Amino acid sequence: MTRPGPAVHDGGPVPGDTAGPVTVPATYAQERAWLASRLAHDPPTYCAVDEFPLHAAVSADDLVHALHVLMDRHEPLRTVLRTVEGRLRQEVHPSPEPPIERIDLSTHEPAAQAEERRSLRARLARTPFDPRRAPQWRAAVLDLGEGSWSVVLAAHHTVYDTASGFNVHAELTELCAAAEEGRPARLPRLPFGYAEYARRERERAASGGGEAAAARWRARLHGLLPVHTVPLDRPRPQARTFRGAEVRTALPVGAAAALTGAARHHGTRPLLLFLAAWTALLHHHSGAEDLAVGLPVAGRDDPATRAMVGTFVNMRVLRADLSGDPDGTEVVRRTTAAVRAGEQFDIPFQSLVALLGAPRLPGVPPLYQLAFNHTPTDGLGPPVVSCEEDLLLDVAGTGIRLVYDAALFDRSTADTLLADYVRLLATLLDAPGTRLSALLPAAPRRAHLPATAPPPARTAPRDATEERVAAAWRAVLGTGAVDVHEDFFAAGGHSLQALRLLARLAPGREDGPTLRTFFADPTVAGLATTLKGTLAL
Repeated sequence: MTRPGPAVHDGGPVPGDTAGPVTVPATYAQERAWLASRLAHDPPTYCAVDEFPLHAAVSADDLVHALHVLMDRHEPLRTVLRTVEGRLRQEVHPSPEPPIERIDLSTHEPAAQAEERRSLRARLARTPFDPRRAPQWRAAVLDLGEGSWSVVLAAHHTVYDTASGFNVHAELTELCAAAEEGRPARLPRLPFGYAEYARRERERAASGGGEAAAARWRARLHGLLPVHTVPLDRPRPQARTFRGAEVRTALPVGAAAALTGAARHHGTRPLLLFLAAWTALLHHHSGAEDLAVGLPVAGRDDPATRAMVGTFVNMRVLRADLSGDPDGTEVVRRTTAAVRAGEQFDIPFQSLVALLGAPRLPGVPPLYQLAFNHTPTDGLGPPVVSCEEDLLLDVAGTGIRLVYDAALFDRSTADTLLADYVRLLATLLDAPGTRLSALLPAAPRRAHLPATAPPPARTAPRDATEERVAAAWRAVLGTGAVDVHEDFFAAGGHSLQALRLLARLAPGREDGPTLRTFFADPTVAGLATTLKGTLAL
């Protein structure tokens, strides 16, 4: 196999043509994935693991070479993220050395091969990436015998998303075919690289189009409650723990076929039936007729991005209208209309949070705390122990799992919610004329009241460290007097501003306070205590 040079990217220099790494702004999708991974307790939560079966008369060397070709073509596979003066930047390296294992399973029986592959996927997922080193992916080439191969690739979500997996598989397949046939590979042209995409994305955000989209979202989300009313098992803590758990189940036999027929009947897609059932379940357990649900979207509207490897995922807020006791058909219609309305004006989620100026409550994720994700192919991945939302319904092929915040919900509650969801979905498919009030007979549980401890009296900085933190706080948020017990996020701050605050307090230091410790106590007093324990001031 002949290794080509990097693809030509219009509109900017090719990092592979330089002697050293090139630093460019991070994309909004990278910012979200990086910030979330800094708060997670579980590496697999932010690591994608894909396995690509291949059938060709090639060698392990050919497949290793093919992975290098992919790395040459796609800048994210040569990228690591760094903070520079409180801002996240991509550091694109010309030719890092990826860790690629070669494993010969050709003499194993099929059952033994399957077990080895399962164990390998779990190991690759559980092995953390060094956040300071490129590349942020690793792979294994498996010889299964008789021209059958498998490539297992694990990549951090800052450089790789679900659509990237389809592109990697397609390019590996073509590279194998080209090697087998002794011809040049016919790979998709990349009009520009990921670094150039990041530059264009920032230009669009600064052009005024983002403000116009924000104005539409202000109107669309006006009056939405800042926190959902699904009953909790325990009062919400003042600081988010990001510790999660999950329960799983599978679609009942025949449900997949019923979904296809029902989607055709409603003139929509199966994923919108899953989503409609989820909003109906949340209504049933909360009593709310107006709900916010977070939806991940591919973020690849530009045709030039569709053949690229990288992360483009954005979060969008769906406002679900369940008023008037509609039947299942009407719930599906409203859900479909709400999703289509959201597609008309897109904006990076963190920009939306900042521009909306929505009220921030201690311990509450902004804009939405209930989420939904759908992947058409099977494969929920390993169990997770981290979460960003209070509740996330994750559907992958015929598998369904409910990820929940373990600080708020018990396992028994999650089991009940998931069982209710499966029953409600079946009713929605079989009897779409059923009204919401009749979909499930059980009444919602009573909610626990949130913690009502009175806020402490206003306190000014009490020593030099607190005054230093307060000065940085004022500079980042543009505020006046600071109460040392005030929550940073309730004061209007967001995650990227938190990053800039920490950078001001410990510039260039690896031993300074982390985002995770700051999120645990996002106050001047808490941050000053952390500083005293980590830095010599």
